[in-house]
Amino acid sequence: MSDQQTPEVKIKFIKKKGGHAAAHGGAWKVAYADLVTAMMAFFLLMWLLSSANANTKAGIAGMFQDANFFNTERGKEILANHGKGILPGGRGMAPGPDGDGGTDTASENPGAAAEEHKAMEATAEAIEKAFQQDELLQAFQDQIHMDFTDEGLRIQIQDKAAQVLFDSGSATLKSYTLSILREIAKELGKLPNRVVIGGHTDSQQYANKAYSNWELSSERANAARRVMESAAEGLRPGQVRRVTGYADTIPLEGKEPKDPQNRRISIIVVSAASEAAETKHQKAQPREKGKH
Repeated sequence: MSDQQTPEVKIKFIKKKGGHAAAHGGAWKVAYADLVTAMMAFFLLMWLLSSANANTKAGIAGMFQDANFFNTERGKEILANHGKGILPGGRGMAPGPDGDGGTDTASENPGAAAEEHKAMEATAEAIEKAFQQDELLQAFQDQIHMDFTDEGLRIQIQDKAAQVLFDSGSATLKSYTLSILREIAKELGKLPNRVVIGGHTDSQQYANKAYSNWELSSERANAARRVMESAAEGLRPGQVRRVTGYADTIPLEGKEPKDPQNRRISIIVVSAASEAAETKHQKAQPREKGKH
């Protein structure tokens, strides 16, 4: 039997010539995606900076110049007064008006409530000092009363027989009342807390039943809000939580209902805990099916 020869196997390599796309593959797509992401981040940064106030920009600039900027006196001041968010009215990690976003620092950190109270006390002292140093405002020191309630810091600006806040029977502010409100707004605008503005009257009634103390107190409270928000260094947009007219329903303690001092504007700086509790209470409860 003759030996069988194994056929020779030849392997042939064929080289294919690729086009222009084969040389680069998909690398250009990655580079393009990086470019788009960088441009999006850049425009987002520009938008945030354009919405920031002067103090926020000063803080950012200081941080780039000195890594320990926020440990300096200037940095600590900016962080304390304006470090609640880049956007106007931002609250940072504090609870928002709907109760969402951030944490309730007052409940989770017992020290937060104490720090908040301390900041409000400092604000009250700053207002008192401003009225002592200003020649115009010195005459109204006895018409400004500040104390603490369950809601927070309360500031009351009362009428006096010789120095009324508004024109009689109207919501037109006196020129000196504008100065009073602007000075108070200047200090309150530095706080992260929101404020509630209320209007109060005495029990003197209008002869015209179509217009009552309810309308008058509401219009006066709203007039005060407009002044405090429009001031150059006044309340921030969104800082006012509520404006209410109380008419003659809450006279001052120890005062007769007809006493002129009952005519006043009340401004309450609401604590974080009070605002969170009120927001939680106001949230609508889901109705059970079949009930109306």
